Amino acid sequence: EDQERLIKLVIHGLHGPIKIKEKQYPGLVPMSAFKALTDQEIADVLTFVRNSFGNKASSVSPDLVKKVRAYTSDQEGFYAPEELLIQHPHKK
Repeated sequence: EDQERLIKLVIHGLHGPIKIKEKQYPGLVPMSAFKALTDQEIADVLTFVRNSFGNKASSVSPDLVKKVRAYTSDQEGFYAPEELLIQHPHKK
């Protein structure tokens, strides 16, 4: 679930206001979409990020990136934060 959300962000980008740890950000500058990266490149980057800064997370597979890319292929433009929160509610 977390991996799918990250993959969506990398492939399609993010734009719009977002609240993180009780701080509101206006979201005026979008996070770029990286559709041109290969499935392997996205998997490698996300695996690296998920295991940096003292984190220990499972690897992201190129097959999962391919699956998410296929089922989100009709996504036009950036994701909005609230759209992703509906699709992937935050777990506590």
